[in-house]
Amino acid sequence: MPAPVIVRIRRDNAALRGVLCGAIALAGLALCLLLAHVDTPDFWLIFISLSATSMFAGFALFFGGIALRNPVALRMDAQGISGFYCDPATWDEITDIGLVLGHKNHRFLGFTLRDPIGFRDRQSAWRRFASWASGRNSGHHIIVPELLLHDTSVNDLVAKAQDLHAAHAHTHNHVT
Repeated sequence: MPAPVIVRIRRDNAALRGVLCGAIALAGLALCLLLAHVDTPDFWLIFISLSATSMFAGFALFFGGIALRNPVALRMDAQGISGFYCDPATWDEITDIGLVLGHKNHRFLGFTLRDPIGFRDRQSAWRRFASWASGRNSGHHIIVPELLLHDTSVNDLVAKAQDLHAAHAHTHNHVT
């Protein structure tokens, strides 16, 4: 049986995104304070500035939390897959594994499911949306972006996932 594969997130990437969003939030806060000191501030301009500032502050906290927590982005073992970027799925649920090329040649590890509706019924509303949004044009139901994976390539992960999938199928066929 092939060894489990554990890939962490790219901590530096998450931290950089957190810092950038934090800088944008601070700039938005400075703009809000500047607008508040104008003689007749425009309500809608302040409202939009505060809304954008809040959104970027939320993103900064989200990405900062990911960088601090340093979660497992993807785990593949004898049972199946799981991780921060994908809900757990067993090898029995997965029918195909492949490389997905996205916009701007971004690369993804893609998994096609036997019963995508049943899988999505187990997900939270947010995960269902994220899964649909990320995989709708690829033909795969679960995709994991290479950009967010630490020290690995999608080509290596495709090969390892296919080995694990084949080993599971071989074991399962001999057991039954």
